[in-house]
Amino acid sequence: MKKYRKRKKTSSPKDNLKKIEKHIQENGAILTIKTSEKYKTIDELFVQSQPSSVYYTLLILSIFIVTCGLLLQNAPIVIGGMLVTPVLTPILVVSLAISVAELNALKNPLFLILRSTLIIIGVSTIITLIFGMENLQHTFVNDLRTAILYFIVAVASGVAATFAWVRKEVSDILPGVSIAVSLVPPLSLIGINLGILQFESARFYLMIYLLNLFGIIAGSLIIFSLLKFKKSKVLVTQNVKAIEEIEKKRAAKIKAKKAMAKMDQVKKNIEETIAIEKEKTDD
Repeated sequence: MKKYRKRKKTSSPKDNLKKIEKHIQENGAILTIKTSEKYKTIDELFVQSQPSSVYYTLLILSIFIVTCGLLLQNAPIVIGGMLVTPVLTPILVVSLAISVAELNALKNPLFLILRSTLIIIGVSTIITLIFGMENLQHTFVNDLRTAILYFIVAVASGVAATFAWVRKEVSDILPGVSIAVSLVPPLSLIGINLGILQFESARFYLMIYLLNLFGIIAGSLIIFSLLKFKKSKVLVTQNVKAIEEIEKKRAAKIKAKKAMAKMDQVKKNIEETIAIEKEKTDD
């Protein structure tokens, strides 16, 4: 008997047309987003923006790559370092917190941004002091026009980064956004200039960094507002409370460990005292 294989059912042109229409309806309106996607975006941003060993490892690697690239005056190396840096996510959480008017959500990401800023400047300064820098020649022009242009790029990058997080169909642009967002290079240049005692240049790059920071926040805030993330304030509040609970438990564990260590030390001291007294009695 002949065996007949079942033919795979192929989509008809009519079915393909329906799929295309459905895709256009779901993704065609640029400012339309499902509630489930909003929730997913909020959860991912809060998870990715937590200070962890992974975050600090990527940050340190990014600093070394960018700073060494600047010292070598090698643009491709600097670009590679921009791809590694994780600093963008806490900035987006700041924008999200402002857009939903949840001020309690600002504390952790702001502290993380400040800590990351100080680490980048400090490590870059140390690297410069170790290896030195002669005839600093960089592609950043020291004038107000450059600063304004960086601010415009930062606003556009904030818009693009927020879209990439919210609309997963364009998440492929995130590496490009990481390159466009100029956060680590200005901070590394601050450290380099502090290392060679060029305080005026360091002050200028601090201004560029602040313009970039505020530009990204502004661009992201615009998108979160247009996409009506304010309606998702409850979820943001839940994430904040969950993080607070985790921090309380972590603090309690640390406190318990310190108490146990103190008790062990007291016990050890008592045992040593008893041993000394016993020796004196024997004598």
